[in-house]
Amino acid sequence: MSKKYIIKNGASVEVSDEVYKILRKWDRRIKYVEHDLKETRYIIDQKEETVKEIPSREDSLDRLTALGFDFENRSADFRESVSDKIMLEQALEKLSDEERYLITQLFYFGRTERELAEELGVSQYTVNRNKHKILKKLREEIIG
Repeated sequence: MSKKYIIKNGASVEVSDEVYKILRKWDRRIKYVEHDLKETRYIIDQKEETVKEIPSREDSLDRLTALGFDFENRSADFRESVSDKIMLEQALEKLSDEERYLITQLFYFGRTERELAEELGVSQYTVNRNKHKILKKLREEIIG
């Protein structure tokens, strides 16, 4: 049995065959995830004189920008989004408990108008009409 070594913090460390095999396996797995999935591969058939392109299964932002893809800057959108959420929360606080319950159940919990109508003992039309009144009220509060 030959001795196996790995480099750890700049020093060579002797390890067992089992540890060495596991570390090699993980090194290959890391290479697969960091490199192989991001590479476009080509199969060349010399007899048929064809080239088949197998696109990468994953791409990195760095590679896509190097290829000339342009991505919008989302940091401004993030700040606007946070500010919109704050304004919405402030507007929701000004609603009555019943109005806030209806809006949160419909838009935050994804319940249907029909479900709320059954729970509240009113028609679906009434829930829909109230929803539109409340949304109009929120819009006026936020936009001004």
